[in-house]
Amino acid sequence: MSDFSLRQLITEFQTKDKDSHVELDNPSQLINNVIDQLITSSSQLNPDIFESLADLSLNYSSLGTNLQTQLTDLVVSSFNAILHQIDTSLVDTLQFYQLQLEQFTYLMYVLLTFIGNSIHAISLAMSNKKKNNASKEETQLFKNCCNQIESIGNLTATLFDMNLPLIFQIRTELNEFLSLYIKQFNSLLQYEQLIKLPSLKLYFIRNLTLLTIQPNNQHQQIENLIITNLLDTQHLSNFFPEFLAYLNDNHDFIRLTDDVLKDISNIEFNSKDTNGPKSISTFLIKLSEVSPVSMLRQMGHIIKLLNNSSMTLRCAVVETCGNIVIGIYRQVSVGDIQQLYLSKIETLLDLLKERFYDSNPYVRTKAIQNCYKLIDLNLPLTNLNHFKLQLSNYSLISLEDKSPLVRRNSMKLLSKLLLNHPFNNKKIGSQLKLTFWKNSLQNLLSEFTKLNESQQNENETKDNDNSLDQTDAFEKENQADRNLIVKMRLLIQYHKDAIEFIEIIHKAINIGCDLIFSKNKNEVIEAMDFIVLTNAYDIDPSTSAIKKMLHLVWMKSTNDVTATQTSTSIANNATPSTTSTDIASHLIYCYKQLFLTVPPTYTTKERSNLISKNLINLTFNTSAADLASLEQLLILLYNDSVIDDNVLTVLWSIYNSCNNTQNNNFSKEYIHGSIIILGMLSLANSEIPLRGFDSLLDVGLGPAGSEDLELCRYTCIAIERLIPKKSNSILQPLPKKHEDKAVKKLFNKIIDYTSNELYYPMCEQAINSLFKISSAPDVISSNILKEKSMMTFSSPNGDNSLIVTSESRIISLTQLLFIVGQVAIKTLVYLENCETEFKKRKHQQEMEKSSKNSNLGGLGPGSIATTNIMKAVDTTTENDSEVDNELAMIGGGTNEDDFTDAINSIKEIELLFGDNSILGKFCPIVENIVSNSNKFTDPMLQRTATLCLEKLMCISSRYCEKNLPLLITVMEKSPDPIIRSNAVLGLGDMVVCFNNLIDENTEYLYKRLHDEDLMVQRTTLMTVTFLILAGQVKVRGQLGEMARCLENPDQAISDMCRLFFSELSTKDNAIYNGFIDIFSNLTIDQSLQKDGFKRIIRFLVSFIQKERHQKQLNEKLVGRLSNCTSKEQWDNIAFVINTIPYKSETSTAILAEGYKDVTSK
Repeated sequence: MSDFSLRQLITEFQTKDKDSHVELDNPSQLINNVIDQLITSSSQLNPDIFESLADLSLNYSSLGTNLQTQLTDLVVSSFNAILHQIDTSLVDTLQFYQLQLEQFTYLMYVLLTFIGNSIHAISLAMSNKKKNNASKEETQLFKNCCNQIESIGNLTATLFDMNLPLIFQIRTELNEFLSLYIKQFNSLLQYEQLIKLPSLKLYFIRNLTLLTIQPNNQHQQIENLIITNLLDTQHLSNFFPEFLAYLNDNHDFIRLTDDVLKDISNIEFNSKDTNGPKSISTFLIKLSEVSPVSMLRQMGHIIKLLNNSSMTLRCAVVETCGNIVIGIYRQVSVGDIQQLYLSKIETLLDLLKERFYDSNPYVRTKAIQNCYKLIDLNLPLTNLNHFKLQLSNYSLISLEDKSPLVRRNSMKLLSKLLLNHPFNNKKIGSQLKLTFWKNSLQNLLSEFTKLNESQQNENETKDNDNSLDQTDAFEKENQADRNLIVKMRLLIQYHKDAIEFIEIIHKAINIGCDLIFSKNKNEVIEAMDFIVLTNAYDIDPSTSAIKKMLHLVWMKSTNDVTATQTSTSIANNATPSTTSTDIASHLIYCYKQLFLTVPPTYTTKERSNLISKNLINLTFNTSAADLASLEQLLILLYNDSVIDDNVLTVLWSIYNSCNNTQNNNFSKEYIHGSIIILGMLSLANSEIPLRGFDSLLDVGLGPAGSEDLELCRYTCIAIERLIPKKSNSILQPLPKKHEDKAVKKLFNKIIDYTSNELYYPMCEQAINSLFKISSAPDVISSNILKEKSMMTFSSPNGDNSLIVTSESRIISLTQLLFIVGQVAIKTLVYLENCETEFKKRKHQQEMEKSSKNSNLGGLGPGSIATTNIMKAVDTTTENDSEVDNELAMIGGGTNEDDFTDAINSIKEIELLFGDNSILGKFCPIVENIVSNSNKFTDPMLQRTATLCLEKLMCISSRYCEKNLPLLITVMEKSPDPIIRSNAVLGLGDMVVCFNNLIDENTEYLYKRLHDEDLMVQRTTLMTVTFLILAGQVKVRGQLGEMARCLENPDQAISDMCRLFFSELSTKDNAIYNGFIDIFSNLTIDQSLQKDGFKRIIRFLVSFIQKERHQKQLNEKLVGRLSNCTSKEQWDNIAFVINTIPYKSETSTAILAEGYKDVTSK
């Protein structure tokens, strides 16, 4: 036994092949023999027993599962018996057990090695299979290995708990002895499956703890083990913090934690190493969660990691700061925090605020997220309100960050700060209306001034009266006044802080209005939620911001399934998930919460009244774009059954109250709002206006509508929507009695004379409604023109004349020309609908092979369209069989091309040049008025005549060609910007209608981009943008004119131009193809500043991203350098070459040489 050497045996075992040992003939019998020998020897290891156990242990892998378990239990029980003997022995005899411990340690080492190999094999087998698909044999083998490790762990815990230095007299031998166990524990810790088992994890923690603390004192080796594994093994990043926390909490051994954190702070990571920083980061975050106080001790060292280039490490330090503050707040009493940790916590908070300006967006985001977690805590800071104000300011600045992730989290932080704001007032509670708080501050300042003056007066009185009794009284009064002054000062500061916070929120709302149009969906949704939240606190800009949110309704859903799920959640009053919802659906949810949610205690009537009021309020102070978006939103809400029939009943009652002049409690705007909402909802369900058909005729088209033309216009919109929007049928769409009543009312409204300028939008809508609901709109419109002409041109003394003065005749003529233009354009649309209807029914007839099931109506007799169209489609009659026969006749002798030719013939010839043409009679009048603006000086007449001319020109290419010079002249020389704008729009329409005719004259259109009037510039830019992006015009050299608009002083124009080029860049390399022309155009523009030229070039070059295009462009520009005749030309080309990302040796050399040449000149 004296020849036993633990070191030698371990070395031999490590160097030899584990499978090279001689197999035992009968291992089961050998185990039984060993058991018998141990019984007789009182568990003492004599050489024979040790040799037998060593042979069995070395052949562990060849034993069966049961024998393996039996062997482990035998060694553990024998070792345990020895430990029990040691525990009961005298101190003087303990050193004689060293050999026994070393022998058993050797056996343990061998067994743990083979058990570890078995677990490794099982892990590899499982990794090659699908998750949770391990075989029963593998699962059972893994359980057996875990049980053996658990039994060994219990034994080693008992061993390490003993006073081993009394047994091992030499310290190096003890260290060597314990290091064997540390190595084995380290090997087993590499298997993540073992760490996931709570019982085994606890045994590892317990054993490592006993090895670390006195008397074993192996903390240096444990420290090395931790650092080494943190850099190499990911799954131990969560284990070691738990171990250190256990060590700190149960044994008050903080030294190891301190040493590990110091070592981590001094580690220098390779720039290409990602696993190391990631593992260290996980460790730091976990440790700050489980042991914040011990972590706080070494934050001075950990902060050094903020200088590391690794974004992951900096994120970890930031999150660690937040976790420490949260952990201390939850684990330590408020009194102890104020006495022991307050200054350190404030330092950590300052560090978090500094990271708002980190160079990496993820670190900035992490700082914001950790501040977000702190808002709910009532931290015992010296000035908590000041801290929250600082966070508000930092968040406001971060809202303009380049990263959408930072902006989104900043918005969340501001929302949290708003929800937890500390400012309350007895009168308005937690509301944050800026005007109220400012007025309240002014009142406080006035009271404070009066109090100071009163204090001064009392002091003067005291100086004049020095009696003892009065002095004491004055002292008491002064003390009370001083307390009141201190209180007033605090209250004033409180109000100032509140005002500062409210102003920050105001600015954040303005920025949020821009963020709701971001390309990042989550950012948009977060901005929407923030705006909705500000509305709950009655913050002023929230109203306009909510109105801007309306336009998000046009955002397309990216996933139909998602949209369906979101719609269902909205219908069930559930909050849609940010990650799963689309923007439009979330907008519906927001508006439902804002305007369509009522207290549960409300009755049905109260609910309907409140919702109706809210809906009507949405129509106040709105633009046309706002109303269009609101219309789309209401359609979606109605389709989701959010708006019910009770609300519609209330809206109809408000509308009908207009006729009850005596008991009408509603304002004009309120009544307008009701019919606007009803008209919008009519698009979702055409039965809504049909339900109130009589009311529409009696109110909007009755006396009330005559007095209020705006009400009449909205009523016409609702009447138009009696016909479903998707219906293109030209057949009689309404019952005959309804049609006759509506047409008669509309007829009278159109021809009525009035000097009110609201007549024109009303008339336009009335004509639209007439063409929509009438089965013969061409006949009705012809009669309207005849009647209005008689009213305009008849003798003043005639019986039917309403025209008695020259001014009224001009107004009537203006109205007549407006009607002519609108009828002309609607007739054009009507003919196109006829063509579409014919093709549709022709196709249906061919598909069904039966004309009996088809039905097509014709144009009414006496219409503007003449007999050519009558040959194709006959008049609609009430006899279905006659219509069927006519369709059969068309199907037999007329094909689609013939019908199209007939329609084109009507548009080109009959409508304006036919013998029976009514519209043609007005053409000379219109031309005469437009061409003689000096004679016809009335501005409204000139505008209407020009507009009428444009609409007539859209009908016939022949008429368009004839009057195109006149229109261009008006567009160039008219002093009225409205006329010029209308001319631009008209010319744009003609480009679409007659592309070949107008294409040669588009240069006149581009000139208006630089019109002296801002409205004309905007109109032209929008028109040209549409024409180019829709492919209606060929871009030759005019992109330079568009590029100049990038430097327009009007922000709306420059933004619109940027959007144009962004869209153009997606179309077939358009910017690359036109770049040289743009550059040439810009260089000859003397009005363009040098800085503006450079900004335009940088912006355009950013769209040329293909290296091939950059190279070709570089070569073209280099070729131009040799032809430069001035230094300015050379500088411009050189700037573009330097701006292009692609760099060639040739261009670099030429530029260097060129600079020298220019300098020498």
